[in-house]
Amino acid sequence: MYLLTLAFCGKNYHGWQSQDNAATVQRVLKDVVSSIFRAETPFPSGCSRTDTGVHALEFIATVPELRNIPPENFQRGLNSFLPSDIRVTKVEIIEGNHDGREFVAGKHYRYMICTKPTSSPFAADFSWHSGYPLDITKMKEAIKHFEGIHDFASFMSSGSDVKTTVRTIHKAKITEFKDYLALDFSGDGFLKHQIRIMAGTLVGVGRGRFEPDDIPRLIEAKNRNLVPHTLPGSGLFLYKLFRTPEELLSYEFPETFEGMVW
Repeated sequence: MYLLTLAFCGKNYHGWQSQDNAATVQRVLKDVVSSIFRAETPFPSGCSRTDTGVHALEFIATVPELRNIPPENFQRGLNSFLPSDIRVTKVEIIEGNHDGREFVAGKHYRYMICTKPTSSPFAADFSWHSGYPLDITKMKEAIKHFEGIHDFASFMSSGSDVKTTVRTIHKAKITEFKDYLALDFSGDGFLKHQIRIMAGTLVGVGRGRFEPDDIPRLIEAKNRNLVPHTLPGSGLFLYKLFRTPEELLSYEFPETFEGMVW
């Protein structure tokens, strides 16, 4: 079996998961793998479902080894046929049959907010623009309330079949980069739209709709109707995957966003 590490720009895709009548990363990758193998292959097994417009700097998928192709040749072939907004950064051969999720012990997500009075048109696909001033000090205070083990039912969109809405956020932080904010979250797993809903809630704090101390109350309420704001997918990056719990716990958020796009 091949273990693929990918990076992709989500602008042109309705997320990872294959859908009828919609372009997805999984569907494109399946078609290219089938072409290289000259045989119909199963859908690649991904490590996560991403939303429409969401980007990934690191993503893992597994595909069966229907032809014996050396990893470096397979990587070269994939990148030759894939569109330029999907890149395979590494190919490994592993024993047995595995789901992509088996290789991930945790994730780092970063949400980018542009705070310029007028945003750059080139940043529109990679950040959400706040057209009004934000109280960043209060937002930094509020984000710390998300850390720890909580039932995040208030911060999950409907349509999910998860067994539990309890998740652990190990670290949460806001970093200022001149005219941009990076909202960083690391944890063992996240619910449907959770990052985008938490980001929308933090913007609500920044606008004065909530106070930082309202966050524990909103978590405790387990009521999605109290947390109505969800930011769009274009500002969200699956930044890093962790193979082990130790790697997750020792991780520090990058103090820059250089290299995220270029």
